[in-house]
Amino acid sequence: MKRKVLLFVLVLLLSGCAFGTRRPMLTYSTILPAAPKNNITIKVAPFKDERTWSTEKIGDVRNGYGMRCADIIPQNSEEEWLADAFRKELTNAGYVISDDTNTAVTLEGTALDIYVNAYMNYGGRLKLNIVLKKSDKVILSKEYSAERNCGMAWASTAASFGKTLEITLQDIMKKIIPDINKVLLEKTNAAN
Repeated sequence: MKRKVLLFVLVLLLSGCAFGTRRPMLTYSTILPAAPKNNITIKVAPFKDERTWSTEKIGDVRNGYGMRCADIIPQNSEEEWLADAFRKELTNAGYVISDDTNTAVTLEGTALDIYVNAYMNYGGRLKLNIVLKKSDKVILSKEYSAERNCGMAWASTAASFGKTLEITLQDIMKKIIPDINKVLLEKTNAAN
């Protein structure tokens, strides 16, 4: 019986091991309510990565003393993850997404900070610069940021790090999409 208890405790402690690179798959699911089609076509340009501390890793795994023990390196491209998230959220908001170079409205984005961490809690941090152009004229240029605490870090799994960044990106979308709607839909409605 003692051996089983000891084995159980050992498995529990090792499952949350701070060593070993975590490789989350960055995914995104829409958070905002669906809107009716508005017949405005937007091209989402490839995102740029201008992070200064690292362009390979997106975070650190820390042990119980707060010391960095391992890297968090995503399986997929951060830039494509962001562009895909915007395509999904803009489609959900009623826009038509196109890759045509002659599209009048273009969304350009730059990742300034993408970071996920686990010490006692999972935490995500994003900072994006968004530029919206209509016929090559800038109609929105703004920096957005979000920080999110996503609960206790019991096992520091790759999936938990990915989910933390997804929730953080959803928080930032709650700020960006209404701003895009404001400059595109209000101008369209005012013209009618």
